[in-house]
Order: sequence, then structure tokens, then C-alpha cells
Amino acid sequence: MSGSSKIFGNSLLSGNYNGRVIEVSFETEQSQGSSPEYLYSILVLVEDQLLPLSFREKEKIKNGALISFGVTEESEIKIVKIKNHAFNFDAESDLLRWRRPANNPSRMELLRTRQRILRGIREWFEEQNFLETETPILVRAPSPEAQFFPEKTSSGYLITSPEFQMKRLLSGGFKRIFQFARCFRKNESGPLHNPEFTMLEWYRTNEPLAKLMSDIEQMIKHLTETVSAQSFPEQVQLPPWPRVTVSELFKKHLDIILDGSENADRLREKAKLAGFYESKAEFNPASKLTESLDYEQMFFKLWNHFEADLGIVSPIFVYSWPLPLASLARHCPEHPGFADRVELYADGMELANGFGELTDASEQRRRFEQDLENRKAEGRSGVPLDENLLKSLEQGLPESSGMALGVDRLIMWLCGVQNIRDVICFLRMKFKQDFGCTNLKLIIHNHR
Repeated sequence: MSGSSKIFGNSLLSGNYNGRVIEVSFETEQSQGSSPEYLYSILVLVEDQLLPLSFREKEKIKNGALISFGVTEESEIKIVKIKNHAFNFDAESDLLRWRRPANNPSRMELLRTRQRILRGIREWFEEQNFLETETPILVRAPSPEAQFFPEKTSSGYLITSPEFQMKRLLSGGFKRIFQFARCFRKNESGPLHNPEFTMLEWYRTNEPLAKLMSDIEQMIKHLTETVSAQSFPEQVQLPPWPRVTVSELFKKHLDIILDGSENADRLREKAKLAGFYESKAEFNPASKLTESLDYEQMFFKLWNHFEADLGIVSPIFVYSWPLPLASLARHCPEHPGFADRVELYADGMELANGFGELTDASEQRRRFEQDLENRKAEGRSGVPLDENLLKSLEQGLPESSGMALGVDRLIMWLCGVQNIRDVICFLRMKFKQDFGCTNLKLIIHNHR
């Protein structure tokens, strides 16, 4: 099909366009002795932009049609091709899943920004002489930590993190490594979670954990300098960012003093003295819990009182965590009873989790076995231990620090969006939750 018509009331740049017709209105005009001609006013969705077009054409156009057209320098529309399709935007389809033009920015634009961010992160690591690695996502032995629900397959497990394999690379002589890894954790769904997500993980040998905290700050500075300024809202707070201990937060928000010697009962007693947990059911431990699991659950009942307030004014690094909460971290040399662990929070959302890595193989095995006991106490199935990692530790892992950063959440924070679905292509959720708006009339109304 081809034809040329004068454009009415539009100022499109000259060029070629491909899109989908989402609204059609027309008048029929017929000259004596000739076939009818239609005067069209249509809305075309080109990528994530709605374009109103007016033109004359002899062929019928229906809602849902795929349309190719050109715009000349004289603002004339030249229809190249029209292919009509069955049309039902209310059905479970992909026609508007990413494009929602009533939303600004659309998911399509956020995914473009995601690409720019990933490219900028890679650029920064290359400038720091890191090697990008690719480790298996299907392994024989996943992390045994009790909070994880690993995805089991017929031949192994999908990784919850690439940590174990990357540490083996460090033992093999690599000094600075990073990777973007697809990770899988069942039963993690919601505005901040998807069972499949992207993790950025990197390691430095013979460097303190504070160096990796600085890495994040410098990486963010690099992104704000290299990614289009229009991609990020004004409220992104540039580093340096404050660094506080877990103990300081407990004192400030709960008036509880942590000294690192607390077991579960002692922490419970401190919570009671501070006026928490009036309900006896909340206060008493579950009878089947292990000591370490009892401590963990009690700790996070208290932590949840203020977690949502962390990083609201500015991102914040929270370091020196109680030892029972860091299965893979070494003791903190400056704070006895605490682990060399840090988390980064922004807008009440955890973005990153890092360790000064534990290098003692026998201690790591003991902690893994405790993890398995915790899983059993929680009624979760056991998993094999990663004997290859433990052997690598026995042979000598250099002093190392590692950081894991949730890429999807980082993009959410930088772009100022509140739901992970807006920065990834697909969710493991029902369509209407993923799509967010199935009402075509509402989209057209908002556009106008």
C-alpha cells in the first residue's frame, strides 16, 4: 500500500515511523466516478509516544493496525504499509505492558535508562582495572542460609548469589573481579522483590570493606556524570554518605545498647526494659528455634521499627552487624562481638550488602552447619554444602572484601520509582499486576 496525503495539524520531524493504531475516526469522501477516500484522524503509538495524525487514505484502517509511514520535510505523510490485526487491549497481551503512555516515564523509557546505567557501571569497573567474570547460575550446592528458598531443578540449584564461585576465583589468583548475575530466590515477591533479579557483585583482595563502600560512592558519581541528567530525579543525593554502626542505630531509635555479647534471651530482656513487646506472645521465643535463629528473629523484630526510615535524607551505610547475622563475614577487628558487614540503605530500601570475607575454612564449615540446623528448625529442606568452596578456603583465600548490590533496586532509587516491575522486563506475577493499567480509554483520556 502506498499513498501521499497532506498532514493536518501535526509537526512531526521528517523520517520513517512504525507504530500501532489505538484509536481511529474518519469521514468518507467520494468523488463522482472514483473509489471512496477516507479522511482519517488517528492516534498512533510509536514506541512509548502517542502521535495524533490526520491524513487522507483510500484503504480502511482499524484499531490495532500496525502502520508504517513516513513524514517528508514538507510535513506530508506517506503511508507505506498497513496491516490490520485483531484488537483487544483489555486482554492479557503485551501491547501496552511496557508502553503505558499515560505514565511518565513509561516502562519502556525506564528500560532505556536501565541500559545506560548498566553501561555506565561497566565503564566504571573497567576504569578501575576489574575483570568481568561469568560464573554458573546452575550449581550443585546453593547458599545454606536459612532465609533463602533456593530454586531446585532436576540437576541442581539456581544460584541465590554468585558469591561462592567468585571466591574460588579469588583463591585462584584474581585480584579484582565483578559480574552482573541473574539470581533466583523463591517466595520473594512484592514492590521491592522478584524471584528472579539482577545482582552486581564485586570483590577486591587485600582491601578493607571501607574501600568497597567508596567504590559505590564513586560509581554513583560516575553514573550522574555519564547518564543523561533527565533520567534521574533531582532528589538523588550525591556522596559522600554517612556511615553508622548498627549499635548507634539501636541506641538512637530504640534506646537499646548493643555490646555484641547478647544472646537471644539477653536481647529480649533489653527490648523489654526499653518498653517493647507488651504482648507476651510477641515477647516469648518459639520453642523449636535454635539459639541463633531465635536471636535473628528477635533482632529483626526490633530492626523493623526503624528500617523504613533509613536513607530518607541521604543514603546511609550501616556497618558492624552482630556476629549471628553474618554467616560469611569475618569478625570486625574494631568492634569485638560484631561482624565486618555493611548494608547500604536509600529511601528505606536496602541496596547493597557487603562483607569483609571470612577466610577460615573450619569456622565457615561450622557456620554452614549451623545454617542447616536453622533450616531444619524452620521446617525447610536441607541443601548440600559447597565442598569446593570449603576446599578453596582450606587452600587459602586471600584477605578479601566483597559487595553485592541489587541492580533493579539501584535503578528504582536513581529513577525515583516505587515498584520493581517498572525497571525489569517481566515479573513472575499475574498480568494485571505486571501491567498496572489495562484500560485503553483511560490511557487515551490521560494523553489528552
